[in-house]
Amino acid sequence: MILHDSVFIIEFILRLGYMVSRPDQLLRDPLMDEPCLMNTVKDDLFTLLENQLPYFILEKLFGLLLPTIPPYKSLRQMIISLFGFTDKISNNSTFKHFTDLIRCVRVETLPDFAPGTWIGHIKHMYNMEKLNSGGVKFEAVENDFSLCVRFDNGCLKIPCLTVYDELEMTLRNIMALEQCHYPKSAHVCNYVIFLDHLIDTDKDVNLLVEKGIIQNHIGEHRLVAEMVNKLCLGIRFCGSYYSDIAAAVNNYYRDPFNRSHAVLKSVYFGNLWTGTGTVAAMLLLLMTLIQTVASIIQKEENLVLANEFLTTNQVK
Repeated sequence: MILHDSVFIIEFILRLGYMVSRPDQLLRDPLMDEPCLMNTVKDDLFTLLENQLPYFILEKLFGLLLPTIPPYKSLRQMIISLFGFTDKISNNSTFKHFTDLIRCVRVETLPDFAPGTWIGHIKHMYNMEKLNSGGVKFEAVENDFSLCVRFDNGCLKIPCLTVYDELEMTLRNIMALEQCHYPKSAHVCNYVIFLDHLIDTDKDVNLLVEKGIIQNHIGEHRLVAEMVNKLCLGIRFCGSYYSDIAAAVNNYYRDPFNRSHAVLKSVYFGNLWTGTGTVAAMLLLLMTLIQTVASIIQKEENLVLANEFLTTNQVK
């Protein structure tokens, strides 16, 4: 059975490679000419954890075919190219199967200290709506598959996340793999937990979309919030490199100066018209104050002159 499945996977990879090299050509292949069927098979074979075969078996079988397949690419080269992972995984990286490969591409985007590092988990972090109103700035980082989040000078830099129909299935299978085989370096689980703290409702998703951090391709923002919140159910918390980031973000939000500055900016300088009105009111107030001070000074001068005049008359 394993041999039959392995041969089918290798044949499917070869057909995918042939189709990619001839995108405008009709292959007359009942599997490859039906995009819906092809994508379903692709997701089942390459993403579902229960369908994974050890990669070394596929590699050994493919090695028997290698001399007959121009341009003599290795199985690793074909898979990385078909997955769109070219230049996104190091040549020294090893993976056990396809789901592990998808995880490796994401984990390798983390700082060097993150893999295998045990740090406290995120106990609490404010959601996107509160952080945005509290003065925390957000910036989208264009880096596909990245898990690297940074917080610098009040700005939370988060990689852009494209939400599509198959994303939930992909993340669930990677998270299941981590819970079983990478319990102390479950970085994808920790990333989803980090997102779960940021996202409570569709309002949080809407703000993330406005900032360019999330690209929603599944419809209503409510669906994205529900997906992220459900992904963390049943997940065992473990050490997370995001815990220090969450603590820094919370401290920045709790700073009274930062929150007051954010409220002042949003209320009085939220848009062009509000800002213009605020500046005009401040100028009017300043001119009124100057006029009042000038009037007081003038009255003081008049009073001094009057006293001098009276004093002079009395002397005479």
